[in-house]
Amino acid sequence: MSKDKEKKKKDPAILALDLMIVVLIFAIIYNGATAFFYKSRADKKSFSQDAGMLSFELERGDYAGFIQGKYINQINGDTEAASYYALADYIEAASMYKVYSAKGYEDRAAEQKAIMDESRENMGELTVFADEADSMFMR
Repeated sequence: MSKDKEKKKKDPAILALDLMIVVLIFAIIYNGATAFFYKSRADKKSFSQDAGMLSFELERGDYAGFIQGKYINQINGDTEAASYYALADYIEAASMYKVYSAKGYEDRAAEQKAIMDESRENMGELTVFADEADSMFMR
């Protein structure tokens, strides 16, 4: 019976090494998964938003996400949704126009108004959404 008790007692150094092996295995798995995630996200098209997604954000009223989608697409070199980009420029300029007008910065407000006018010409049939932006920002 004394041999059974001896077998049950493990050396603390061996327990520490076993624990270290388990921790290293989890660390390797975690780092591998993290590296895979970032490598898969490095694909430029994974961040691009097509016109359908931009339209969805616009219908939801998520103007910040809509403008962000425009910038992400421009960074990735995607120029397929030019009318949506013009609308995003319009909405962004309208919000800045309201801020500058309220603060009394007439020169900056005039610059934003010029951007709004140019963008309205380039957005095609999306002017309906520009009218909504006007009602929201031009009160």
